[in-house]
Amino acid sequence: PISQLNPYQNKWTIKGRITNKGDMRTWNNAKGEGCLFSIDILDASGMDIRGTFFKEDAQKWINVVEVDRVYTFSGGRLKVANPQWNKCKCQHEITFDRSTDIVLCEEDASIQQNIFEFRQIGELESMEPDTIMDLIGVVTAISPVSTITAKKSGQELAKCELTVMDDSESQINVTLWGDKARSAENDYAGCPVTAFKGLKLSDYGGRSCGSIMSTAILKSPRIPETERIRAWFDARGSNATVKNLSTGGGGAGRVETFEGRKTVSAIKDEQLGYNEKPDWLSFKATVSFIKKDKEGGPWYPACPNKEEPCRNMCKVISTSDDKWMCEKCNQQYDKCTRRYIFSLTLSDNTSTCWASVFNDQAEVLLQGHKADEVEEWLTNGDYNKFEELFDDALWGDFIVKAKVKSEQVADEQRVKTTAY
Repeated sequence: PISQLNPYQNKWTIKGRITNKGDMRTWNNAKGEGCLFSIDILDASGMDIRGTFFKEDAQKWINVVEVDRVYTFSGGRLKVANPQWNKCKCQHEITFDRSTDIVLCEEDASIQQNIFEFRQIGELESMEPDTIMDLIGVVTAISPVSTITAKKSGQELAKCELTVMDDSESQINVTLWGDKARSAENDYAGCPVTAFKGLKLSDYGGRSCGSIMSTAILKSPRIPETERIRAWFDARGSNATVKNLSTGGGGAGRVETFEGRKTVSAIKDEQLGYNEKPDWLSFKATVSFIKKDKEGGPWYPACPNKEEPCRNMCKVISTSDDKWMCEKCNQQYDKCTRRYIFSLTLSDNTSTCWASVFNDQAEVLLQGHKADEVEEWLTNGDYNKFEELFDDALWGDFIVKAKVKSEQVADEQRVKTTAY
């Protein structure tokens, strides 16, 4: 069993179910570059352990091992786990290597799908922020996928919010990131009962939950709570009046009700953007000006690699031989993918503000025309078509979800607004 593993063993074999599998992550620094992903393994005794694959071993196993399948695992190095990042019960963790052997087994009912300690959503309002806890409920709504830009890496991250309800007749928003966000629309269609292990509670936008690297998600788990919540939802939950814990503020994926909207002047009048965390608001506004005439066009050249770590988002640089170099994936390409980035002004009857717009929102504004297509117009000298596209985007009314945050520019504090 997992509980008997220790770093002094040379040969060992464990049997367990994979309860969580993280996304492939990459790094590139002065010491080198590489990739990794981790899995959590649960055995029949209820003990779980974290295992991590690096570089070639990560590439070898990433598409082999699957969540909720049972395997035997042997070979690898054992070390003391860091409890700051590893929430598994075992005090050790595994680094899988070239000696690792993983064999798929038949289904074993003696090994649970996962070990949960559920809290009801109605309890979360009185719990401390940053608490790590487990939830189970019905996914009743899925927000559109949006992107945010990470401050440290500058990389755009996919983000999606689920609305989750349980039989405490309360609901809360759960934020997913990366691949889990991109696949959410398909994964959670049809209001499935879904269990979340290891969500982080936040006081952002009232109360909300966020997935972290170790969060495990299981649809329709084979546990009694699933039957209880499904029976409640089918009988009355779908029509029940529930308490929404995720109110006020909010993230990019949600649009406020009519009553919750503000005006453009609220950004200045309410001194938004000066808190430790960004402020969010929604308002109805008219696009009154688009700053499209920057050198090179209102876009940036991005890596054409659709896979990790770039996903068409990381900036590339032009080389002397007319190629495009991506420092993120360390590859050279014949072509780049252009992504919009520009500023515009938003006006209502109270005020006007500048706002930054990124690719997804720009494509909505520009009737679905992609930046590569519009750049080709300019290359072919079709300047009138370019001007007409942006002129047609002016004076249209939009419901804007905006993030407001102050930034230090030289010696001046400036408030930056980003439209989502």
